[in-house]
Amino acid sequence: MTDSVDESRYLDFLYVEGERLGWVFRDRNLYRHRYPEPYPSVEPVRDDVFFDAAVAGVDKWRRVRRWIGIGVGVTVVLLCLGIVGQGPGNLIVILAIGLAVMVGGGWLSWSHSRAEEEGPQRERDRQLRRYEAECAWWEQRRAQFDAEERERVSGYLEWGAALLPPTARRIDVVGGSVQGWEALLTVLGASMLRTHGAATVVDFSGEAACHDLVWCAREIGVDVTAVRLPDQVAATSLFSDMDGRALVDSLVEAMHGDAPAGRRADRAQDDRILSTVCRALGEDVTIHRVAAAVSVLLDEPGGFPELTDAEREHISGALFSDEFRRQAHPNLQRIDSHLYPLRELFATTDQGQDRHDPGTPGLTCLVYENAAHNAREELLKELVFQGLVHRLTAPRPFTGPLVVAGADDLHHRHIERLTDLCARRGVRLVLMFRHLRDAAVRTVGADVVAFMRLGNHEEAARAADFIGRQHTFVLSQLTRTIGGSRTHSVGNSLGFSDQVSGGWPRHVSVGQSWTHTRTVADSTNWNESQSAQRVYEYVVEPRTLQDLPDYALVEVTQGTGGLSVRSVECNPGIVTLPRVTTGPLPDLPLPDPSEAAVSPSGEPYPPSLRLPGQPRPDHDYDDEYEDEEEWSEEHYPEEWR
Repeated sequence: MTDSVDESRYLDFLYVEGERLGWVFRDRNLYRHRYPEPYPSVEPVRDDVFFDAAVAGVDKWRRVRRWIGIGVGVTVVLLCLGIVGQGPGNLIVILAIGLAVMVGGGWLSWSHSRAEEEGPQRERDRQLRRYEAECAWWEQRRAQFDAEERERVSGYLEWGAALLPPTARRIDVVGGSVQGWEALLTVLGASMLRTHGAATVVDFSGEAACHDLVWCAREIGVDVTAVRLPDQVAATSLFSDMDGRALVDSLVEAMHGDAPAGRRADRAQDDRILSTVCRALGEDVTIHRVAAAVSVLLDEPGGFPELTDAEREHISGALFSDEFRRQAHPNLQRIDSHLYPLRELFATTDQGQDRHDPGTPGLTCLVYENAAHNAREELLKELVFQGLVHRLTAPRPFTGPLVVAGADDLHHRHIERLTDLCARRGVRLVLMFRHLRDAAVRTVGADVVAFMRLGNHEEAARAADFIGRQHTFVLSQLTRTIGGSRTHSVGNSLGFSDQVSGGWPRHVSVGQSWTHTRTVADSTNWNESQSAQRVYEYVVEPRTLQDLPDYALVEVTQGTGGLSVRSVECNPGIVTLPRVTTGPLPDLPLPDPSEAAVSPSGEPYPPSLRLPGQPRPDHDYDDEYEDEEEWSEEHYPEEWR
C-alpha cells in the first residue's frame, strides 16, 4: 500500500518551533504486556498408578498359578464328594469344570493385571488430551489479550523530536554524505527559522547541500536570500562594511591562517605593508583597490583605474623607501599573488548595488558551488569566514543561528575565535565537518556532537573512542532499510532534490521508493523487503559508524553526569508517517521485564514450551524464528519421551 504524501502536512511538521536534529524512534510495542497466564503444563502421572502397575506386573503370574491351583482343587473336591455320578461321562464333566475354573480365573486375573500395567499410559493419554484442550483455550485467550494490547498501544507516539539542549552553544556535525547533509540541513534549518525567524547558512560543501532547505523556506513564505560564491561574493556586506584595519586583519588571517608559529615575522611584515597601503587609500578601502595598490608597489605594467593619479604617484614614490621595497619584495609578491585572483570578484563593490547582510531576518544562504581545492578557492573561503567574524563583532545585532557546512578547510584557531564570538553574542553555531581530522579533531566536543557515517576506519575509531565503546544505540527499521537500499542520481542544476512516489514535487529527479506495508506484526516498512525486526541495537564500534545509513546520526551531549548518547534520524520524510509528534516523546513507564511482551532491544520473548509436533503459538514476530533449529526431544519433560 502506497500513501500519497501531503505536502502541506510535510511543511507544517518541518516548520515548527524548537531546534531539532531530527527524530527519535521508540517502538510502541515495548509497552505491550505479555499475557499473564502461564502456558498450560501436563500433570505428571500419579505415583500410585505407577505402583499399581509395578505390583500388577510382579503378581501377574502368581495370580495365574493361584487360579490353576484353585481349578485343580475344585476338581479334586468334586471327585471326593461324589456330587456327580459314576461313569466316564461324569469324569469328563468334572475335569471340564476344573479346567473352566482354571482358564476363566487365570484369564480374568491376567486381564486385570494387564489393565493395571497399562494404567500409566492411559493416564498419560488422558492428561495429554486434556492438555491439548487447555492449550487451545489458552491460545484463544492469549490471542484476544494480544489483540487488546495492540489496540491499546496503537495510538502511542513512535517518532518524537530530537530537540537540542537549550544551553548548547555549539553543535558539531561530523561525517555524513551529501544526502545526509541535505536532510539534516532541511530539518534543522526549518526548525531554526520557525524558532528564531532567521538563519544564516554558509555552505562550503560544494554540493549545494542547503538546496532543499531553500525550497522549503520559499514554500512556507520565508524571505530567502541565496548568494552564490564565488561569483556573487560582492553582493554581500561581509567586506563592504569593513574599515581599513578590519580588512587588513582579515587579509592577513586569510593568507596566514594555517601558517606555523615560526612565520610570525612574515605575518607582521604583511600586516605593516597592508596597513600602510590602506592608510594611503584613505576612506575608500576595498579589496580590489588594495590589490591595485600592491601591484603599483611592484611596478607592474598597465593602468589601474581603481586608483587616482595622485594615489598611484604617492604609492609608487613616497609610501616606502626603495630599500624597504627591495627587502620586502618577497612579501609584496606573496600579497599580490593572493589578491590578484580576487580583483575581478570584488571589482563591483563600489557600484552601489544592494548587498545582503547575513544575520538578518529570513534565510540567508551563502552557497559555494565549486568543490575544487585550489589557492583561490581556499583563500576566498578564509576571507568569507573572516567576514563572518567581522560581522559578529559589528554593533548591529546578528539574528538567528549560524550554520557553516564544510568547515574542514578552516583553521582551528579561527573556529575557536568564531565560537567565542557566537557565545558572546548569543548566536548558536553549527559546524559541519565531512571528516574527523585536522581542525575537526582539535575543535569538536564543546557541547553537542552528532556523528554521521564515517567511511574512513581511523576516523571511525576516533569517533568510537570519543563516544565510548560501552554505549549502545538503536536504529529503526526505516532508516536501516533506506540507508541500505536507497540510490541517488544528481542532475546538473544547482540543487539536489527528491521525487517520492505519491506526488511530492521537486526540481531534479531522484528515485526513491516509499511504500507503507502492513504486515502481520503491524509494522511499517518502506520497501518490499521482509522485516525481521522493528529496531536494531548496535554497540558503538568503528565498523558500526562506518556503516551508518545516510539519515542516521549518533548524538553525543556533554552533561554533568558524563556523555549522553542517543540515535537520531534526520530523514525529512518521517513527518509523513503516522504517530509522529512535533515535540519530544512523552515519558511513559515501561512494563516490568517480567510482564513485557517485547524486550527492550525490540525482540519478542521466546515462545512457551509446546508438545511434540504442536505448532508454535501465534506471534507478531514469527519471522525471527524461521532460522532457529527445530526442537528435539531433549526440550521436553522426561515422561514425554
